[in-house]
Amino acid sequence: MDKSSRENPEVSFRHLMDTAPVMIWVSGVDRLCTWFNQPWLDFTGRTMSQECGNGWADGVHPDDFSRCLDIYVSHFDRRIPFRMEYRLRRADGEYRWILDTGVPRSGADGEFLGYIGSCIDINALKQAELGLRGTVASHDMALDALDRVAGSIAHEFKNLVGAVVGDLWAIRKHADDAAAVRRRAEEAEEAAVRGERAIEELLAAVRRPKSEAVQVNQLITDARTILRGAAGGRVNVEMNLAAQPDDVFVDSSHLQAALLNLVTNARDAMPEGGTVTIATRNVVVRLEAIDEPDLAPGRYVMAAVRDTGVGMSDEVRRQAFEPFFTTKPAGEGTGIGLSQVRTFARHSSGTVRIASAPGEGTEVRIYLPQAIP
Repeated sequence: MDKSSRENPEVSFRHLMDTAPVMIWVSGVDRLCTWFNQPWLDFTGRTMSQECGNGWADGVHPDDFSRCLDIYVSHFDRRIPFRMEYRLRRADGEYRWILDTGVPRSGADGEFLGYIGSCIDINALKQAELGLRGTVASHDMALDALDRVAGSIAHEFKNLVGAVVGDLWAIRKHADDAAAVRRRAEEAEEAAVRGERAIEELLAAVRRPKSEAVQVNQLITDARTILRGAAGGRVNVEMNLAAQPDDVFVDSSHLQAALLNLVTNARDAMPEGGTVTIATRNVVVRLEAIDEPDLAPGRYVMAAVRDTGVGMSDEVRRQAFEPFFTTKPAGEGTGIGLSQVRTFARHSSGTVRIASAPGEGTEVRIYLPQAIP
């Protein structure tokens, strides 16, 4: 320290503050900042004149500014210490989380002179905290979803087992009535088959697919007979296939099962008959697209199944992909089908969309990424 610094307390103070390992600011009684130490200026990349007054606020993140100002003013007016966290723009343009601690300062006679504050960069700590919160939230959401699925499974199989037990009880009670025994045995067999089908659908929903390059139009053409059979005699099946859709990289049996599920659902939505249209087309999702938030930019093939049925309300559409959710009467559906379709699409790095409204039919679109040669 030079002689002038030893003789001038103000110079000594500023030298000490400029060598401190934290960012320091000083304000007057009018709330306006009058001084910043060198670490602050180095951090922001701005000059003292740019930062003084309210200039420092230019570097505060817009989402944090109002909260930051409210804390500063309310505590300043009451002349009490404060601590606040906000994002401050660094010289390279990156916003960093800052912990700012301010305390009132007084003269020798107790006169209020303003505030002095110190700031430290807590960005690494803040990111770890936010990441932990996200992990805990995701874990809680997963447990909640697991609870709902477990409850749905228990409810579904309780109904199936109840049906089988009821039929067996009736067989025992009417053992001498061959016709009644046969009828009850057939009902018990149907319930057992539904249970078996539900188990198969559950296993398919969690089993990872074995992917291969698949020509979607060819798969649909090969499955035309099966799909028409699933639609039933009252439903007209139409094809609107793109001329040259890209190949997709998926499990072909899972894709066929997904389309079969959608055609079956479409048939059930048209009890008096109607039309099911199976369509394909190429889709390009660009980087700036805002209507496909969960699809990475690239080329996709969309395979869609559209019906002219009763349609869905907004509430039903929001729940449509939940495991075991169904609007069908008890015993007429497991509610696994659409959930299985979504699981297949996600495992294939794609997604599913539903467009529907009451009385206007439903279209379910499966987006699958192009197979890269």
